[in-house]
Amino acid sequence: MNRESLPYRISTLGIVTNDDGLFLLVCKTRYQDNQWSFPGGGVDGDETPEEALKRELEEELLSDKFEVVDKSKYSYKYEWPDEVVEKTFLEKGKYFRGTELTQFWVKFSGSEDEVKPGDGIKAVKWVTLEELKTHLVFPDQYKNAEKVILEFSK
Repeated sequence: MNRESLPYRISTLGIVTNDDGLFLLVCKTRYQDNQWSFPGGGVDGDETPEEALKRELEEELLSDKFEVVDKSKYSYKYEWPDEVVEKTFLEKGKYFRGTELTQFWVKFSGSEDEVKPGDGIKAVKWVTLEELKTHLVFPDQYKNAEKVILEFSK
């Protein structure tokens, strides 16, 4: 298998904030306890990225109180380790080399305790801007988040 010839899995990411300026992070079931990300997931069938994000937010966080405010001009690509490439093939029947994320700015209008871990999520957490750096531990994850947050804070 030649990784370079494999496509990226098209996915979405929602940088979710609330009225208190906190950011919503999820710890997925396949993550270690110190690994967090913004919610989101893969685009299925003929969904648009925005439709996929709305579906993923409801599935992962068991709430419909999310409003997609804007789409980022920045996409984010990353490569998967070989074991994730193989695991995804077994689950999806197709090989991907990694993920290409379409990123959105999302406002949550409910109360913090209305968000609960749903499909594929073991924990949720609201954090401050300053706390993001210690939670976004994957390579370039924080750098990407910082760029998108700056884009929408102008």
